[in-house]
Amino acid sequence: MVGDLTDRQQTIASAVVSEHIRTALPVGSETLVTRRELKCSSATIRNEMVRLERWGYLEQPHTSAGRLPLPPAYRLYVNSLHTAGDRLSRDVAWVQGELRRVAGRPEAALRLGSGILSRITRYPAIVVAPRRRGPRLIDLSLTPISANNVLLSWLDDLGSNEEALIEAQAPIRADRVKEIEAQLREQLLGQSPAGSIELTPDDKAGRELLSGVREALEEAGSGQVYVEGAAFMLDQPEFEEIDRLRRVMSGLTQSPLLRRALATATGRGRGEASPAAASIGHEHGVEELRDCSVVAASYSVDERKTGAVGVVGPMRMDYVLALEMVTTLARNLGQALARSMDK
Repeated sequence: MVGDLTDRQQTIASAVVSEHIRTALPVGSETLVTRRELKCSSATIRNEMVRLERWGYLEQPHTSAGRLPLPPAYRLYVNSLHTAGDRLSRDVAWVQGELRRVAGRPEAALRLGSGILSRITRYPAIVVAPRRRGPRLIDLSLTPISANNVLLSWLDDLGSNEEALIEAQAPIRADRVKEIEAQLREQLLGQSPAGSIELTPDDKAGRELLSGVREALEEAGSGQVYVEGAAFMLDQPEFEEIDRLRRVMSGLTQSPLLRRALATATGRGRGEASPAAASIGHEHGVEELRDCSVVAASYSVDERKTGAVGVVGPMRMDYVLALEMVTTLARNLGQALARSMDK
């Protein structure tokens, strides 16, 4: 649909987003004429707003109110941004100075990075540590607990012994559990916990069990997640409704969901760094954060180790600030961690 919009319609849609980001209020045609200096009359803008509403870019909360942007308008706005990719300001100097202060202490740098990003943007900030690629599985077992619950246990060559309870909707027989256990042991022992599982069971119970195993082992092979500033969501008018706030806060406490949201935003594969990018609403695929946007970038420590940084905020977030600061932190954090490894 974007390709069908005229230049004026795209300008009006982006202007509505920009004003809504600034005020958190519905935006009227008179406001756009006054503040955005659009070279058309208020009546023309109103007519274009009606069309944009009909096409799903804007909505009118009630009669006689201005318009609010919808996700397609935010996407149009973000795609039109031209950021420098760096904030030539004291913020950058502060990031660099703080990371130098914890030189040689990787965990402190990761935790500090999320705190810095949150304080500058005033959004919840997430830092994902580089993936752990060293451990190899030396033992794995599946123990039926009930018809719908199986306990996964595994041991790696670094001495880490972990467990995860897998719950499935479909009941599974004990002999089927042992059959899948044997297949997994043959395929995964000696490999990384996050190694690929190439099994495709025909039965629903087997598929659900393997899905749970994959998720648990993927989590074990992933880097730790550091979250700071979740309370900043309390300042956002979008989350005054308690159910919406509860849903978002739940998402911010679940590391696998945050990893997924950041990876989707950056569009990265394993072992690859990528520039800052935004995913809006349902684009990141995390239901708990469907009312939010995620701005994220991945960083490289070396050719094999990558992590990610990002912020979560309302769709009405300051995308320019978020994109520039996420880019700045990703670059400087990657450099700081690389220096720590060299010491």
